[in-house]
Amino acid sequence: MSDVCAKHGLKLLTYGTLCGGFLADKWLGQPEPEAYSGDLTPSQRKYLDMIVNAWGSWELFQSLLLVLRRIGDKHGGRSVSNIATRWVLDHPFVGAVIIGARLGLSEHPDDNSKASGFHLTDGDRAQIEAILEQSNGRRIITTIGDCGAEYR
Repeated sequence: MSDVCAKHGLKLLTYGTLCGGFLADKWLGQPEPEAYSGDLTPSQRKYLDMIVNAWGSWELFQSLLLVLRRIGDKHGGRSVSNIATRWVLDHPFVGAVIIGARLGLSEHPDDNSKASGFHLTDGDRAQIEAILEQSNGRRIITTIGDCGAEYR
């Protein structure tokens, strides 16, 4: 889609930026959750399945969280979620991101505002890319199909 956006001067409004809340400090160092324990939302169950069965593994995801945490520390103590959001926003074909918020449950306006006002360095992106290269992220479309296939 990046090629189409560049060709036609388009920008994407992206969703799933924080993987249902898994791209957050609270999951760093945590064991893989049980999908049907009752502690996860339906959205989180979907993203957990994507993380462990399509993208890679919980262990690899923990490595990603650790890298994001270290980058956040380097950028003034920004959260894992801030770094993940900034990574998406720094793509030239992304115009904006949708950050899921559930009124009264998972609102983080002060933290979310910290995703602006800085940019990742080439070194930051290289660290993230090193983890992504170990995942199935670039090949995932062959596993799950095109956009929205999970809802069919």
